[in-house]
Amino acid sequence: MTFKPLITLRNFMIILCISMSVMLGQKAFLIADKIQMTKEADRLYAAGDLISAENQYRLAAANHSILYMEEKVAKRLDELSPITAIRQGLNALVSSAKAQAATKDFNGFMKSYATLLSLKATYMKPGGPYENYYRQLSTDSGISDQFTTYFREFKEQLLTELAQSQSGNTGEEDMFKWNLLQIPDVYYGSAASKEELLASKFKSHDTAKLKALAGTGNFTGMLESALSMMNAYKQHSYEASWVHGQAESSGKIILNKDLESDNISAFSGHAVAYRNFAGSAGITSSKVLTLVDTSKAKLLKNAKRMTSKGQYAEAIQLYGDLAPLEDTSSIIAATRLAWNITEPVRLLPGGEEQGKYGNVVSSKGLHGTKVIVAGTDSNGVLYYAAMNNDESVITLTGNSLPKFESLHSLTFNDQLAASTGSGVPVILAESEPEGGRTLFTAYEMKSDGISQLFSISGDSYELESDDSIVVPNADLGDGIDGQTARYRKVDGSYQFAEIVQEYAVISASDVALHPFEKVSFHCEIVVDNFGNTLAYSNGVYILLQGDVGSVTGNALVSGQYQNGYQLVGMDMGEQYVPVFVVESVGSMSFGR
Repeated sequence: MTFKPLITLRNFMIILCISMSVMLGQKAFLIADKIQMTKEADRLYAAGDLISAENQYRLAAANHSILYMEEKVAKRLDELSPITAIRQGLNALVSSAKAQAATKDFNGFMKSYATLLSLKATYMKPGGPYENYYRQLSTDSGISDQFTTYFREFKEQLLTELAQSQSGNTGEEDMFKWNLLQIPDVYYGSAASKEELLASKFKSHDTAKLKALAGTGNFTGMLESALSMMNAYKQHSYEASWVHGQAESSGKIILNKDLESDNISAFSGHAVAYRNFAGSAGITSSKVLTLVDTSKAKLLKNAKRMTSKGQYAEAIQLYGDLAPLEDTSSIIAATRLAWNITEPVRLLPGGEEQGKYGNVVSSKGLHGTKVIVAGTDSNGVLYYAAMNNDESVITLTGNSLPKFESLHSLTFNDQLAASTGSGVPVILAESEPEGGRTLFTAYEMKSDGISQLFSISGDSYELESDDSIVVPNADLGDGIDGQTARYRKVDGSYQFAEIVQEYAVISASDVALHPFEKVSFHCEIVVDNFGNTLAYSNGVYILLQGDVGSVTGNALVSGQYQNGYQLVGMDMGEQYVPVFVVESVGSMSFGR
C-alpha cells in the first residue's frame, strides 16, 4: 500500500511565492507608512504642534522597514525628548497607580504620587518651556481624575479600617492614622476640612479604646496605650491633646474609686503607674498628680494618727500599702518599735498571736535595755525577750515552771537582780500548791540561757544583807512545820545552809544589853513577896510579864526586854529589876 505525497515540490513553491508576495506587500505598506509619518511629523513640527509631532516622530523611529531620514528623525526626537519623558512618565504612573489601587497598596501608591509630584515639579514650572506641554499631556492621560478617585477610595477604606480597629493591634491602628495623614489636603477639600475630619475620627477612636481598657480594670494597659499614642503622634508632629485628657479622666476616676473603697494598696499601685506614665510623657503638672500627692499626704497623716492612738497594726498596714508610692520602711520600723515597747509580749516568739502567752510581765529602761518581757505558754514554759538600746532583740526559752498550775504571780524582781551582781534581770514565780506554803522560784536571764537561781517553799522569804535568804516555815522535806531556814548561794544557785534559831541565847545578866531583840536565857523561875514571877540566874532577878504560864524551876525563857524596870519584893528587901516580856517558856526540869 502506498501514499501519495500531499505536498509536492510544485505546491511548496507556490506557497512560498504567495508568502513572499504577502511579506513584500506588508513591507511596502510599512515603508509607505513610515514616509507618511515622517512627512506628517515635519508638518506638525512646522505648525508648532510639538506634542503631536513628537508622537509621529517616535512612531516613525520605531518603524524599521526602511532607512528614511533617520538622522533628522533622531535629531527631532532628541529635541523633543522632554515631551517624550513627560508622556512616558505619565503613562507609567497611570499604569502603576491603577495596579496599586486594585491591590490596595497604599505605600506603593504614595510612591507613585511622589513620582508624579517630582515629574510635575520638573516640567510644569510656571513660565517654563514645557509647562503647556505638561498640562496637555496630563489632561490627555486623565491622571488627575484617576488620582482623585484613588485617593478618595483609599481615604474611605482607611477611615473604615480605623473605626473597626479599636480592639486591634496598636501598630495597625497607627498605620491607618499615618496613612490618612499622608493623603494631601486637597483630597479632603481643604487643610481645615482635613484637620477637622481626622481630629474627630482620631479622638473618637483613641478615647473609645482608652475608656475600654480602663473599664476592664487594665489601668496599666490604658496608660501604656496612651503613652504609645502620644509618642506616635509626636513623631508625626500631630497634636492630639485628647489622649492626655482621657488618661487624666480615667486616672482620676480609678484613683478616686480606690480611695472610696479604702483599697489603698490598689491606689498606690495605680498612683505609681500614673507617675511613671507622666514622667515618660514629660507631664510635670496635672490634676491626677495633684490628687496623688494630696491623697498620699492625707493617708500618711491618718497613719500617724493611728500610731498615736495605739492602732499600730492598722498604721503599719497603711504605711505598707503606701510603700510603692513612698519609702515608708523607716517609719514602719519606728511604728513597729513603738508597738513592741507598748506591747512587749510581741517580742516573745509568736507574740503577735493573740492569747499565746499568759502571766505576761514587762519592764522598761532596766538592765541596759529598752524593754524586757516574760511570759508563759499554755504548758507553763517560761519565755523571755529583751530589746536592747540598739533595738536588737534577744529571746530565751526556759523549762516549764514547777507547780505551774497554781502559779499566781510572775514578776521581775529588782532586789534579787541587784543581789546577784550579774546585771541581768531576775524573774520570780510564786505558786501556791497544797499545804499552805508558797513556792518561790527565781530565774536569772543570762545571755546563754535561763538559769534557776532558787526554788524554795515557805511562808515568805527575806533577802538578808549578806545575800543569804531566810525562809520562815520552810519546807525542808522532813515534815516539820515552823522551822526557819537559811539559804546561801553555792555555784550560782541558792542551797539550804541551816536552820535559823529565832531567839538568840544570852546570859540573863546581859538582858538589858539587848533591848527589843528576841532573845532566850536559862534561869530559875521563882515568885517574890508580892506574888510576881521572877527569873533568877547568877544573882540577877528579872521580872517576867506576859505568857509566863505555870512553869517553875529551871526553864528557858524567850521574849524581849523593852527598856522597862519595876519594883519587886525580895527577902533582902525591895529592888528595881528589868522587866522581860515573855513570849514562851520552856521547862528544863524533868517532869515539868
